[in-house]
Amino acid sequence: MIRMYGASHEGMDYPIPGKLSSKSRRAGNRPDEVLRDIALHHLIRRPGKPHADKIREYDKYFHQVRDLSTIIHPDQAKEFKTKLKKYNALLTKAEQEELQNYDVIFCTTTMTTNTKFIRSTKNRIFQCIIDESGMCTEPETLATIIATRAEQVVLIGDHKQLRPVVMCQHAARLGLEKSLFERRSKAAILLSTQYRMNPRLCDFISAQFYHNQLQTAPSTAWMEQNPLGLWKYRETPHILCHVEGGEEYLTVSTYEGNEQSCSNKAEVEKVVDVFKRIVSVEGVNPRYINVMSQYNAQCHAIKTALLASGYINSNVHTVVASQGGEWDYVIFSTVRSLPDYRIEPNPTIGWCKQNLGFITDEHQINVALSRARKGLVIIGNTNLLKCDDVWKNLIDLYTKRECVVDGKDFPPRITRPRRVRNRAKESHVTYREFYKGTDMEVRGSDKNMVDDTKTV
Repeated sequence: MIRMYGASHEGMDYPIPGKLSSKSRRAGNRPDEVLRDIALHHLIRRPGKPHADKIREYDKYFHQVRDLSTIIHPDQAKEFKTKLKKYNALLTKAEQEELQNYDVIFCTTTMTTNTKFIRSTKNRIFQCIIDESGMCTEPETLATIIATRAEQVVLIGDHKQLRPVVMCQHAARLGLEKSLFERRSKAAILLSTQYRMNPRLCDFISAQFYHNQLQTAPSTAWMEQNPLGLWKYRETPHILCHVEGGEEYLTVSTYEGNEQSCSNKAEVEKVVDVFKRIVSVEGVNPRYINVMSQYNAQCHAIKTALLASGYINSNVHTVVASQGGEWDYVIFSTVRSLPDYRIEPNPTIGWCKQNLGFITDEHQINVALSRARKGLVIIGNTNLLKCDDVWKNLIDLYTKRECVVDGKDFPPRITRPRRVRNRAKESHVTYREFYKGTDMEVRGSDKNMVDDTKTV
């Protein structure tokens, strides 16, 4: 198998003067080091490859030139252009020859329309698998199918989670944000068993987004021998913390976020309090915690506050960036807030979109609620959140479970000494008690699937 990157990614490892913009130089654009041994642009430079020596000679030349300002004579400029043209031709030839030696090629949908890829794989592709296809625009997916001419096409994704990111709102409203996967979703096969998250975290997601079809199977990924003391009830590892903060907006686009990106200082402080509690008192390694928000400005504010508290490598991501990831514990800051007198008793869809923003996006809500394996803390203004139907349903469920708390009383006072994760005694909650009220309660009654004497 081989991994094929685009020119901007290859340029991070083997830069050509004048070819990379400052945006392309971001650390996030670097090729994955774990895949270095199977990356196409590294393979063609390995000793013994037919064009490796010549390619490395060009690499050495471009490394010496580095800055185009050093080229001051016409002859130097002519030499640079000639070498660059020959270098690109040699790379194309080497990569096309190398690609023909592999049965499995990993690349983005954009790369499938690259001439190198098309010429190297013409009439050789049997199966094309597009992962996360729910996030691909329809033209993007169709272009990949046409370019590969595959005999069999498999689309993998979840149309109930993130949709394609379309910057032009007019184009989105006209239908570009609807993926081919979503358009064909009625013909899709649902994988109805999940192993990632605690059944108490899954049941709302299953009911709200998947018509109660999503079931939970026992897994060491979510089973917790010693639940956090943060939870009101040990078998219900989620909390909705009510905080009435104030919104602050960026007036211009900066590294903190785009123009009009929103932050909420009160929620930032509460996030830090909860984070400290989970790490310092509960003994959870920070790497197993993810802090999320739908706003870049809030993410920046939270990361800055955690850094000031001594947490250098904390995970703080937007919901979009968290797609596909999973962590033991998630703290989700919803950000948006209004004083009670400004909240409409009978809000319209337009009012909700204006005053709740991204919070009304069901796809992003689904992603945010499904990243945690063992526990979820949501921080937000419940009075405003309940204006949205999805959030109202969640608040009703959490209220029924007595898991909606006031920020003034949360996190609760420490009533026991600090615990070290995974070293405490086993809990005495049986599987039958743990799964009570979930789909596993019914499944467990058949064929002795659940041992009633076994503890979680």
